Amino acid sequence: MRMKSAFLGLLCLAAAGEAQAQVQYDIYEAMSPEAKRDFGAWMSGWFNGKSGRTEVNQQVYEANSASVRQWCASNPTAQIMPMLDGAMRNAKPAQGGPTSIDAAAITCGDFVGYIPDSQLLVSAWTAGYVASTKNMTKLDFKSFARQEKAVLSSCKANKKQKLLAVVEKNWK
Repeated sequence: MRMKSAFLGLLCLAAAGEAQAQVQYDIYEAMSPEAKRDFGAWMSGWFNGKSGRTEVNQQVYEANSASVRQWCASNPTAQIMPMLDGAMRNAKPAQGGPTSIDAAAITCGDFVGYIPDSQLLVSAWTAGYVASTKNMTKLDFKSFARQEKAVLSSCKANKKQKLLAVVEKNWK
């Protein structure tokens, strides 16, 4: 399950293991596939949160990802965040469809039932969404796994909770 947004944060791993939103594509390319997945989903959630959208749409996410990668290939040393910010201001709302879900409606029971790869993507997306509401622009990969485990543990204990509320409580 991939996420939506005029998004895809293609940015950097700082030495401390943090991704910060003012970096260049060439550093993103050095990330592991798992880090790219998590970071891209986090940035997708972050931009959706900034625009007040909770819709997750796999097709839109993949199309936006491809567009950003293509732009970055032509502009490998350019700052990505300003381009993404401009794209968000000019973006038209995506049409819902069979791959669209409302992240605000995901319960912990839904989340616990996802396959592990989907859990990782949804967890990263919701973490980015919550980070945007707190004006946070860093993703600490070192604590990412610990925070995901805390969310999963909390969700297993109360499957009726809304996932975004659990992420907001547990994500730092």
